[in-house]
Amino acid sequence: MRDKLDWHPGSKEHNSPLHREFDTAKRDANRGVVCPDSGPYALVLHPLATGDSKKTQCDEYAFAASKESGGSQAGVTNGSQCLQAYARKDADGKWRLYDDLREPNTAPTYTEKCARATMAGAQNERAGPRLSGFYTKQRMLDNDAYFIDVPGLVRP
Repeated sequence: MRDKLDWHPGSKEHNSPLHREFDTAKRDANRGVVCPDSGPYALVLHPLATGDSKKTQCDEYAFAASKESGGSQAGVTNGSQCLQAYARKDADGKWRLYDDLREPNTAPTYTEKCARATMAGAQNERAGPRLSGFYTKQRMLDNDAYFIDVPGLVRP
């Protein structure tokens, strides 16, 4: 999503850093906007997503723990306004994101202010502690800027 969204959140190449959101209440609120657990805007498991439906989760980008989260963006009132995707582990063993086109008029424009995807809970849950560990190791404070780099990631 860093490279697909036109504002390139977290991209060093585009000088578009993310900024740490230190306030846990704000992080929870951000997540509640983009990935609510229930209600009309909760993300429903895509039938082609890989993973046990009981362990599938909604994941958002930019992260809820960033100032750039969809929950912090002006005009975003719910996750249906975000780019919709799903994650699947393909036959070659690699995880990929695919556009979720189940609803009419949901083809991405890449001008969205956020993105969310259904994905395997195990895959999603590995990322959270890594981000927290990064914040701690780098001694990041509220509003500190950072870029996202995923070594080995093949860009589309």
